[in-house]
Amino acid sequence: MALIAFGSAKASPGVTTTVAALAATWPDERALLVAELDPSGGDLASRFALRPDPGLVSLAAAGRRDLSPDVVLAHTQALPAVGGQLLEHRRALVAPAAADQAHACLVAIRARLAPTLAALDGTDVLVDCGRLDPGSPALGLLVVADLVVVVVRPVVGEIEHLRARVAALGLTAAGVVTIGERPYPVREVADVVGTDALVSLPDDARAASALRGEHPDGVRVLRRSRLVRAAASLAEALANLRGEGPPAVVEVRAGPEPAPALSAAPAPPPDRRSWSVPARSPDRAVGASAPVPRGDGGR
Repeated sequence: MALIAFGSAKASPGVTTTVAALAATWPDERALLVAELDPSGGDLASRFALRPDPGLVSLAAAGRRDLSPDVVLAHTQALPAVGGQLLEHRRALVAPAAADQAHACLVAIRARLAPTLAALDGTDVLVDCGRLDPGSPALGLLVVADLVVVVVRPVVGEIEHLRARVAALGLTAAGVVTIGERPYPVREVADVVGTDALVSLPDDARAASALRGEHPDGVRVLRRSRLVRAAASLAEALANLRGEGPPAVVEVRAGPEPAPALSAAPAPPPDRRSWSVPARSPDRAVGASAPVPRGDGGR
């Protein structure tokens, strides 16, 4: 099994949409749990027409007495597939929409929730941690995760915030996913942030709307979506995290003309433990954008 935590440093670059796209394209033969542990409140219940309970609220109440993998699974719901059918081996732990309630639930069980999720046998776990703010009760998941995926839009402001947050957290196994391909390709962003590069997901507003359940013809949109095709490549790779060695870039789309220099000097790469992501297509071309020159730290 793989336990993968997702988060961002600032704004809302698309963490929940990324997790939803991966859940929709996760390998069929793998059991999956999507755990919504965003202290700012959850969206999965409304996106997938799920009930508010069972979920994080009921789990927090039960977890005061006992928290085990079986107890966690007892407070999940079947997660609908793209076509709407319920898949019993795909489960969701939904968070309440209210931020104060979600935060309180996570605080109540945070000491035991992370190791319990890590102990789930035979089930892959995707954890939506929301923004990785200092003091977030979801930060304990980063310690036990096989991989922390940080999501960012490749613009200077968000990249600088992410660079600072990754350095402050001292992440030992992290990869970056960019939403959109401009102005910087994912390899350049990862180099500045101090993580490994995973993939650039297309900034596809129609597909994101369909994943939120807001598009009247969502199934057709998703089947034709570049976002879903890219997410499927990433899902296959993440589901097979194993072994030693450096990670591989899953897919990088060619970028546009060279972007202006990123002014911030990058943090030194952390002393990451080794892990590997098998690429879906080893011969896929890497984006041909020119390297981003390093500035002297001035803005």
